[in-house]
Amino acid sequence: MIKLGHGADVNQMISKYNKSENILDFSSNINPYKPENIEEYVLEGLKNSIKYPDIEYLKLRKNISSYLNLNYEYIVPGNGASEIIYMIMKVLNGRLAILNPTFSEYERAAFINNLDVVDLYLNEDFKVDIGSIEKDIDKFDFLFVCNPNNPSGNVQNLIELLDLLQKHDKIMILDETFMEFVHDSDEYSLVKYIDTYSNLFIIKAVTKFFGLPGVRLGYGITSNKDIIHSIWSIKEPWTVNAFAENICKYIFKDTNYIRKTKDYFKEEISYMLKELNKIEDIECFHTDTNFILLKLEKYDSKYIKEKLFINKDILIRDASNFKGLDKKYIRVAVKKREENERLITALREIMGV
Repeated sequence: MIKLGHGADVNQMISKYNKSENILDFSSNINPYKPENIEEYVLEGLKNSIKYPDIEYLKLRKNISSYLNLNYEYIVPGNGASEIIYMIMKVLNGRLAILNPTFSEYERAAFINNLDVVDLYLNEDFKVDIGSIEKDIDKFDFLFVCNPNNPSGNVQNLIELLDLLQKHDKIMILDETFMEFVHDSDEYSLVKYIDTYSNLFIIKAVTKFFGLPGVRLGYGITSNKDIIHSIWSIKEPWTVNAFAENICKYIFKDTNYIRKTKDYFKEEISYMLKELNKIEDIECFHTDTNFILLKLEKYDSKYIKEKLFINKDILIRDASNFKGLDKKYIRVAVKKREENERLITALREIMGV
């Protein structure tokens, strides 16, 4: 089995250390709270599972377009954000730059589709360096950016970068799958610029914010007709199932859930940053989303991961395999308060505080 280097490797860890399945998983960045009545909505989709989904997903795309307030023709749905990532790689023709450290599937999808990859890097504060990108502007045709960035968690205003790319006839591919967790996400999301910029392709999903990774629903957004046409021309049919299609009639309209989730994470992120910063020998990076990057001044990521798992039944993300990071980095999710308290207590004990 090839290891793909993601979080949520809980089953492999359980098998390796002969543990029970009662593991608290902080390696996977998923909202622990679900939309109300979600089980009912999923079961309702069972009624439609006796027939093929609409091959053009017209109702689904219109539900998404209503949620985002844009033209449904700009939307292409997929089996999670991962399918959208792999589809956009299939239709690119040129050199792809990736801003690291970031999600490894961008590079993997590029290599599978024989694209030349140019590695660029965020600065030491995990922010975009416009001057550095402008210096390298002739080295690439497309730039892949994650905002908020994974694994650093910080959100940025990218309109200056988008303008720079437009000026040089480059395309931005933007992963906003964690954007809804940002409390003032409307300020940072580039969805509102889709009509204005044809050099913009945005990837979003219900996986993270709505806490439904198993349902597998993501979508790409662009006003670039050539890109949309190219993706539909190579897209496999019926990759989004009836359950995912049905829940979108409801979850995007659940404004109470969306507001409560944003408010909860604003408060809980603040709490976790304050408490983690009290632990000696740990540097805690500011985050705007539902996970936190930590740098260990004592021990290394493998040691801390194993100690937490073996002694405390807690799984974290060893972040050492992100390009630009090393064995001093770990990443932890933001979960329910009682679970976060358990993690913080365990880290204090293992760090010897």
